Amino acid sequence: MHLSLLGLFVAYISNCYQPTAALSLQGPPKSDRKGFLHQGALILGGSVPLGGLLSVPEAAIAAPKLYEPPANSQVGKVHIITGASTGLGLESAKRIAAAGATVVLTSRTPTKGEAAVQQVQDYLSQKNVANSNIYFLTLDLDDLSTVQSFPERFSQLLPNTKVDVLMNNAGIEINKREITRDGFERTFQSNHLGPFVLTALLFPLLNRDGSRVVNLSSTAHSFAGVLDLQDLNFEKNYVGWLAYCRTKLENILFTQELQRRADAAGFNWFTTTCLHPGVVGTDIWRDNVAKGSDITSKLFYGSMKTVAEGANSQIYQATEKPTLLKKGRYYDEFCNVKQLESFAMDPASARALWEESEKLSGVAFKLR
Repeated sequence: MHLSLLGLFVAYISNCYQPTAALSLQGPPKSDRKGFLHQGALILGGSVPLGGLLSVPEAAIAAPKLYEPPANSQVGKVHIITGASTGLGLESAKRIAAAGATVVLTSRTPTKGEAAVQQVQDYLSQKNVANSNIYFLTLDLDDLSTVQSFPERFSQLLPNTKVDVLMNNAGIEINKREITRDGFERTFQSNHLGPFVLTALLFPLLNRDGSRVVNLSSTAHSFAGVLDLQDLNFEKNYVGWLAYCRTKLENILFTQELQRRADAAGFNWFTTTCLHPGVVGTDIWRDNVAKGSDITSKLFYGSMKTVAEGANSQIYQATEKPTLLKKGRYYDEFCNVKQLESFAMDPASARALWEESEKLSGVAFKLR
């Protein structure tokens, strides 16, 4: 994605997000979308300084309250968090571990996994919390063989252990079309197909006394439009940012279909939700921002929510009492349920995506 388009996207999301001094459960006010798009057109035309667009009013910079699960509320619970070596996943691991959970972080390499575990332990030491139940397992969503072996490796790490929470946090956004070793467009596999397979294979290990799956989506799904089920691999007119938007829509449709099927199977112990974390300065943007100047990079990241702020909603959904969550729904960064566009609530598209995901991956997702 060109920087001007990236600025347009960030401006739109930032316009929807009004920082507050405390974590609000009321949600942001509605944005003036026409006004924003006019502003975006000026950006693209070079009429508005990028720095002015990405700056945040000084009065709005007060740090918002961070959602922290009550002490010891997660003792005895097991959380798996994908993509937890950096960013939102690592921040989630820290606060969930501080509440007493057994946490299994995933990373692409052992080096990153070991470093992440140490960072969590350092955080716990600062909080004067003792919790030795922090582990890591390697997982590369771009390689389905590591996804398929994950449940067995988890059971070897923690024998006879059930999973209370699976947080599908990992995701990418890239400029250039890449093909994985499994033959799929990389954004599609990393953001949807890999998590779909992982969830399918871990489902038998979920705790029947109450468990949940939390899927990280994005408000970027709004730009996807109706899902093109004939081009999930994005073989026609590839655009990196649009591929990302489509996978975020797929995350939402997958969440809805998973809940529908669980409900139909009588699994009232199961809850799945998805969310937009806000526009957060994580590593996901590095492929785009790295191409700009140092000044551009500072302005870009300076306009965003911090990682600590951005992790609020997913931590909330992973740890809050299940009776307070709306099953199968999409949440915003303020932990509020948000209404979706009709194309993001289409059961036919969700069902077709599920069936196509089974076909492409060769993994039948049987709820049992």
